[in-house]
Amino acid sequence: MKNRKKKRSSKNLKIATRITLSTIFGVIVPLIIVYVFSSIFFQSMASYFNVSTVDSNHFSMINQIQWTQTVTYISDELVSDSDAQEKEKAIYRLAAPLEKLGSVIYIDSNSSEKIYSTRDKSEILDIANKIISFDMSKNIRYFSQNGMVIVSHVKTEDGNKNYTVLIANDKYTVSNVFEADIDQDAAGRIFSRSGLIVLAIVLVFIISIVLLSLFTSSTIVKPIKKLSEGANEIARGNLDYVIDYESTNEIGITVDSFNKMTDRLRESMHWKNEAEESKREVIAGVAHDLRTPMTSVKGYVEGLMDGIADTPEKQERYLKRIYESTISMEKLLDELLTVSKLETGKISLDFQKIRVNDFLEDCQNNIKLYLDKKGFECSFESNCSDEATVMLDSDQFQRVIRNIVSNSIRYSKKDVQGVINFTVEEYKKTVIIAIEDNGIGINSEQLPKIFDNFYRADQARSKVSEGSGLGLYICKQIVELHEGRIWASSKEGEGMTIYIALNKVTE
Repeated sequence: MKNRKKKRSSKNLKIATRITLSTIFGVIVPLIIVYVFSSIFFQSMASYFNVSTVDSNHFSMINQIQWTQTVTYISDELVSDSDAQEKEKAIYRLAAPLEKLGSVIYIDSNSSEKIYSTRDKSEILDIANKIISFDMSKNIRYFSQNGMVIVSHVKTEDGNKNYTVLIANDKYTVSNVFEADIDQDAAGRIFSRSGLIVLAIVLVFIISIVLLSLFTSSTIVKPIKKLSEGANEIARGNLDYVIDYESTNEIGITVDSFNKMTDRLRESMHWKNEAEESKREVIAGVAHDLRTPMTSVKGYVEGLMDGIADTPEKQERYLKRIYESTISMEKLLDELLTVSKLETGKISLDFQKIRVNDFLEDCQNNIKLYLDKKGFECSFESNCSDEATVMLDSDQFQRVIRNIVSNSIRYSKKDVQGVINFTVEEYKKTVIIAIEDNGIGINSEQLPKIFDNFYRADQARSKVSEGSGLGLYICKQIVELHEGRIWASSKEGEGMTIYIALNKVTE
């Protein structure tokens, strides 16, 4: 499966991060919504009920809110950083509506510096004292049938200035007859409107929580569902199924591991099937290769028993055939035993440091006589220094050379003088032995298979004497046990060359 670069995406967020974000959003979003709607609510309340300006001399709930808001605005202007002229303009703007209703206002700083006054201070104090007797140094909010008096104190942040605000209105009234109705009407308007807004806030709150939950759920449940579907497909034997989900979070890593596991499982099944097929081929090959000499032995023995071989010459010929077939079976069983030991690791090699030229000379002494008997010409050439050495199990490696030579003889051309050339080349870290023949060769399609067990270029399998198909396979196993490499080159009709690369011993 191809590894593609992961792009940054919200689906790459880790599950722990998702849950944390959902929790944070679950708290922050409703707070933001409540804040926004509260601001809208109070703004709409101020606009709807006109709470920012006193517009009546009659007591009511709204009127109380208006007076509180107006006094707050005046106090804020007094302690602001505006210059004296700007403050005077702002206070005049706030006081003008109050004066129209008959209110008198006096504002001073530190009980001496007059800031704003609609009349003389003494006159304003007389009006206020007629309504209620009060202490100017204390805050007061008095509303009655006789009028209203407000005294408010405020100081700057640095504490250097104290401001006193006095407002009095002897025309202010409180009507017991209409007070309850007025308050009830105002309260009804407030609560009916605020109830709708609170309901809207609650609904938005619920919807936001539901949407956040759905989002978090979908980003977690959806990939898990894909993972579950993939597991079910693989459980049904569909090893080609790939879970389509890419992410760098925990689920993405799990999905990626799951897909890799499926790839390995599919590859394992592939090798298992190939191994089973190879096993069947081995059993079929062994059965076929043993049946041929066994049939031959049986036939000649029956000939002897039935008296068909009635002359000493025939009997000798029959016995020779029986002996040759027995030797062929023995050779096949020996190769099978060798293969079994190689594959199960039960062959232990006796490695020794051997000079390459000495080994080539031993091969020449042992192989040349055998090739002469077969009518083959041979040559040996070494381009190695006398110091070139390798680690070899001499007996096992001699077997490799014999198997290669036997293979060259087996696939030699008829009516053509057979030739086998041995060449050894030395390189910086390796020594390469090349064994070249002038036999029938093999095509490029079959060439990679010649080192497989029970493989023959000629699949007819008519005679065991023509090879069991295990010789080159054994060569490959032994060479690899020497940490070497074996390969071949060939051109059909022109012969084959087998190469063996061995690591040099470095001091």
